[in-house]
Amino acid sequence: MPSTQKLDTHHKALTVNLDLSTFGSFAEIGAGQEVARWFLVVGGASGTVAKTISAYDKEVSDDLYGSGSRYVSKQRLEAMLGNEWAQLLTQLEKTRGSHTRFFSFVDTISARNFAGTNDPHGWIGLRFQSQPGGLPNDVLLHINMLDPANALQQEAIGILGVNLIHAAFYELQTKESFLGGVAQDVVKERIEIDYIDLRGPAFESWDQRTLLAHLVSAGFADVVFFPSKGPAVPPTEALYKKTVVLAPGYFGHVDSAHSQVHARLLASGIQQIRNELGEAHSAPAGFFCLTAAGSG
Repeated sequence: MPSTQKLDTHHKALTVNLDLSTFGSFAEIGAGQEVARWFLVVGGASGTVAKTISAYDKEVSDDLYGSGSRYVSKQRLEAMLGNEWAQLLTQLEKTRGSHTRFFSFVDTISARNFAGTNDPHGWIGLRFQSQPGGLPNDVLLHINMLDPANALQQEAIGILGVNLIHAAFYELQTKESFLGGVAQDVVKERIEIDYIDLRGPAFESWDQRTLLAHLVSAGFADVVFFPSKGPAVPPTEALYKKTVVLAPGYFGHVDSAHSQVHARLLASGIQQIRNELGEAHSAPAGFFCLTAAGSG
């Protein structure tokens, strides 16, 4: 087992490379191949890296991962994970499966463009085994990049990717240790994580909504989104091009009577905005807002 002391990015990548039980592939679209680069330059990469790929061209990407989805989206990320994982196991499970914890790291990123006119964000995913031959676990993240320059954003993605792979193999004791490992040296100041989805046996005792709330309370995100029905999504997707009505509060009462009062108040606010905008506009979206700050 590696040391429990806090490691920098170089030593995290080297720790994974020197662990003969870990082996995997990297597929990165946008923001260079900064995650794979760390493992290739620190030494011992042949012990970890099965393949790296960067399908920048849209036709190449569609041929590998299928068409019909936005290129920087959860759907494209999941297609990348599925393809890379299937290929990894097909090629290597017979020869290495009995003693190897396989992983596939993927990301699809819209880093700052040359003109500075886009919204830098991206999706990052990792599929990994906790033990050789075990069922896979998935980590899916949506991130917003805060650095002002493309080169700095690439650098930050590289650090975050190394953090994620290291944390998945060595820092799964608690959600705090895992998320702290993922965030080290880059989250808050350089990257915001506003969505996380964890799947698989390694995370079966972790509550998804608690994890999302922890992103805010730990300062990793300014806001997260909990839908009343269906799966969670990043706030940017829930709010995109919508007129929004917000109902802030602490919502200390949880009985049905108070819930109905809150719902009626929010519905009234939505209707008022709709009357002001007119029928030509799309219906406003209403959200209850629970602050993570104290009441003092």
